[in-house]
Order: sequence, then structure tokens, then C-alpha cells
Amino acid sequence: MKENMENSYICYCNKVTENDIKLAIEEKNAKTVEEVIKITGAMLNSNCKINNPKGKCCHSDIVEVFNKYI
Repeated sequence: MKENMENSYICYCNKVTENDIKLAIEEKNAKTVEEVIKITGAMLNSNCKINNPKGKCCHSDIVEVFNKYI
């Protein structure tokens, strides 16, 4: 189940997974949410109202995952 969660999209517009965010922190040494976004390409070319099942921007979800692994 954990592996499934890590492979689920956090940023649907750019297909960034929880695992991508985790690797940005653990292997690429991202220290801030902004660094995670830059490394992963999250939030580029956004169309969240259509792509994200929640119908909203993924930034708060990225922050939540960031805090989980920091």
C-alpha cells in the first residue's frame, strides 16, 4: 500500500508523484518546497481545475508531502 501511495500523483498536470518529491528531498537535497518544485517540475503548465481530481492547485499537497519527508 505504501508503494502505491508513493506512486500516486501529487501534481497531475506534470505527473509528479509523491516518490518524485521524496527523491528530490532525499537524493537531490531539496531543502525547501520551492526547490522541490524546481527539481520535479511540479506546477509548470498548470491546469489544475481540469487535471487535478480535487479541482484545485496542488501546492498545498506538495507542502504536505514535503513535510512528511523533511
